[in-house]
Amino acid sequence: MTALANIRHLITLLDDESTVVQEALQRELAPIRRELPEHLRLIDRPLTADEERHLNRILQPARQTDLEETWMRWRWLEDSTAQLEEGIAQLSTYLHGWRTQPGDLAKRLDALAEEAFRDQGRMDARELADWMFAFRDGGVRFRGNNKDYYAPQNSNLFWVLETGLGNPISLGCLYRLLGQRFDLVIEGCNFPGHFLARTVHAERVWLVDCFNRGRFMLAADVARHHPAATPAVEEIIRQPASTDAILLRMLRNLDEAFERSGQDSHRQFMRRLSVKLMED
Repeated sequence: MTALANIRHLITLLDDESTVVQEALQRELAPIRRELPEHLRLIDRPLTADEERHLNRILQPARQTDLEETWMRWRWLEDSTAQLEEGIAQLSTYLHGWRTQPGDLAKRLDALAEEAFRDQGRMDARELADWMFAFRDGGVRFRGNNKDYYAPQNSNLFWVLETGLGNPISLGCLYRLLGQRFDLVIEGCNFPGHFLARTVHAERVWLVDCFNRGRFMLAADVARHHPAATPAVEEIIRQPASTDAILLRMLRNLDEAFERSGQDSHRQFMRRLSVKLMED
């Protein structure tokens, strides 16, 4: 049987309920998972939604193994923003499905930066936040997902880029990663309960609420007047969030999201990644 004929045959078995068949599919498909998109382009029809779902489930154990083996490689990068982009790319790839590769995120971000530059030219941090989060002509590019706040996909930057929806930390990280492509220094602020971005604009330090239309708040005012303000919170505001802290917070968000959606295997996997991060 040719490789193409074999792929067609395996696809017909994706919904087979036999444990033996499912185990055989894993043995056949897992080793070729990276070449599989190209193989599938050669067949005469696209996969159905159910076939995509079954394939994602069958490949999940191998994809978890891949991520566990490569997870801490972002630490090898010297620049903190590059570390963050790599860590988020790995997590988002896992969340987005078997067709996605970590390197795809940089391409998507580059394309968005090119769109922003064509639209507005070179922007400062405030202008970029306005381009990303402010309402214009009845619409907005990116906004907080108030209706489904705890959905796991809110932490998936591929999904955020496709839908325009996210949670505070994914939108804040998107702002930072896009800003880096404009040579802007944008950091994270690990504010309790609601992640914020942090930047210097007009010689003052600002906190940016990317979940709420990119609202700019003077860091000094938040430190003095916010209801949650304490000496410990003031210290959090003064210091940018580390890559470790941001990725650990994302993992904890996913832990809670998967618990709420009853996806225990994914939840346990996020916990394993958290342990590796804290122990490394």
